[in-house]
Amino acid sequence: MKVSIRLPKFHRTFLYVIWSVLSITGLYFAYTQDWKMYDPTIWTTYTLKLHGISASLMLILIGSLIPIHIQLSLETKRNLKSGIPMLITMFILAFSGIALYYSGESWMATAKMLHIWMGIFVIIFLPIHIIIGRKRKKIIK
Repeated sequence: MKVSIRLPKFHRTFLYVIWSVLSITGLYFAYTQDWKMYDPTIWTTYTLKLHGISASLMLILIGSLIPIHIQLSLETKRNLKSGIPMLITMFILAFSGIALYYSGESWMATAKMLHIWMGIFVIIFLPIHIIIGRKRKKIIK
């Protein structure tokens, strides 16, 4: 039985939709609340809630990548130079997101900046990871 590292279309589409919502809500919240320092509105409250729900779904989706996508990539040593940093970044985002709510005041500013910059990194780097993987697949054939 031949198993592909590439995600099934439904899985891939769901991942892209959740990643897009997560990215847009995260950027919006960081821009309005951290960089521009606007007063919070009902819109920013709902944006943050949507960001949290999307983050929860993204954690489930990342977990769903482990049994096939990540495991096969590690075994075949495919796209590791961008895949391992992606995995580490997702780990940092998950724990910095938790730290935003549950860490003490002394860690709050550090957790916030780490979370924002790692989020921006993922927004830029995930498409690169995907492009590298697709080009590499074409080379291997």
